[in-house]
Amino acid sequence: MNINTIFDPDNVVWAFLLKLYYLAFAGLLWFISSLPIITIGAATVSLYSYCFNVLDGNEGYVVRTFFSTFKRVFLQATMVFLLIAVCLAFLIFDAWFFLQQFPMLFFVAISLMLMVLVGSVHVFPLLSRKQQSLKTLIITSSILGFKHLPVSITVLVIAGIYILSLYYAPVTIFFSAGLVCALSTMFVRALYIRIGI
Repeated sequence: MNINTIFDPDNVVWAFLLKLYYLAFAGLLWFISSLPIITIGAATVSLYSYCFNVLDGNEGYVVRTFFSTFKRVFLQATMVFLLIAVCLAFLIFDAWFFLQQFPMLFFVAISLMLMVLVGSVHVFPLLSRKQQSLKTLIITSSILGFKHLPVSITVLVIAGIYILSLYYAPVTIFFSAGLVCALSTMFVRALYIRIGI
């Protein structure tokens, strides 16, 4: 084996490692962009957009792709994120309150919280693919979430494992979001290709 082929940038291994590096860098951009908290929605859409580009084979420049999407979807993604966050916060408070006072209603609040999560799984990936009205986005995401439940649950499990892993290795938050998002995007993208989105 020629030593030059090992370090050739077109080598399959180096190309794969380079993709991992760019995804980790996109994860760092996501972390920095999410620091104001209300920008988590726009940052997540931008990360999904970059992951879709990587899987489609036309990733381009990480920073340019990330921030052009961030600027394009900022208002709508922020509104959707705040809507989801308020719904979840309300249901978490309800679950806590019912657990103290009416234990049977605790399960109702948990069920509603799971329904909101399943219905919102596709909000950010869809917004990264195309602009649409807020109402259409929420309806489409809800339909996809419940109609394609295995994909929705898979994405939620990946997100749950990621959040849990941050508890045990918090330093990974600086770079792991891009890799986790790419894993979720693989499932979502396969579904979107199959149904023509």
